Amino acid sequence: MLKSMTAFANGDVQTPNGRFTCEMRSVNQRFLDTTIRQPDFLRKSEGDIRKLLSQYINRGKVEVFIKYYPNPDADINELSINLPMLQQLLECNNEIKKVTDTNTDLNTMDILKWPQLVIQTPKDTQELEQTTLDLIKQVVQKLLQARIREGESLKTVLLEKLATIVAIKATVEQHIPEIQKSLKERLLAKLAEIDVEHNEERFEQELAMQLQKADIIEETDRLNTHITEIQRVIELDEPVGRRLDFLIQELHREANTIGSKSATILTSQSSIDLKVAIEQMREQIQNIE
Repeated sequence: MLKSMTAFANGDVQTPNGRFTCEMRSVNQRFLDTTIRQPDFLRKSEGDIRKLLSQYINRGKVEVFIKYYPNPDADINELSINLPMLQQLLECNNEIKKVTDTNTDLNTMDILKWPQLVIQTPKDTQELEQTTLDLIKQVVQKLLQARIREGESLKTVLLEKLATIVAIKATVEQHIPEIQKSLKERLLAKLAEIDVEHNEERFEQELAMQLQKADIIEETDRLNTHITEIQRVIELDEPVGRRLDFLIQELHREANTIGSKSATILTSQSSIDLKVAIEQMREQIQNIE
């Protein structure tokens, strides 16, 4: 099944020690790129978190936001002062006093209110780390389901565009005999216009060369092969974004060749219509895992 690389999921859990929240969002990326923002006391669990995510996600830029709101009634936290930050605050205060010549002394409560000056660290983080991993597992499963739902929507769009390409290709194939006939008539008209005698055998040779140059049967056959492969790949239960991207490049190459061999307005317009539909597919495929 197709999975989109664009999704969002969140969750939270309440424990006797406090409340954890987790948010995940993912967007398209050529490979798996994970960014984790979490409380400092969970830093040593980062490797386990990345390993857990890689079990569910193969491609995409994934951002994970973990927040911890400690329970004030739980005696599990140790408080300390961020001494380097305190020193910087005092130095800034002295600089302000020199410049303004006013009394700007900080009182204790002002200092304690400063963000991140007071460091709150759980005494024993093992239980909290496991709680965090359990929460992340729940949220990443939600994210995976969201990616699958979005992938189904992308699949519908891709199949619609593929049906458009099939219809254009069928129209071109139906008109191939007409295109060949039109080319012969144009060559005869040119000869009649310049009113010169011509060798019939030589004319047939020239006509054969022109028909060969304008022949797009090989291109339409390859288009059909690529279309069949895309239909097969879309149904695979594995990451197929890169494979689809390659197949789209092949479709675009055949559409370009049909345009370059164009002998009629029909084939020129069909080439343009093909490239429009193919480009619309490419835009969607960029979001597929």
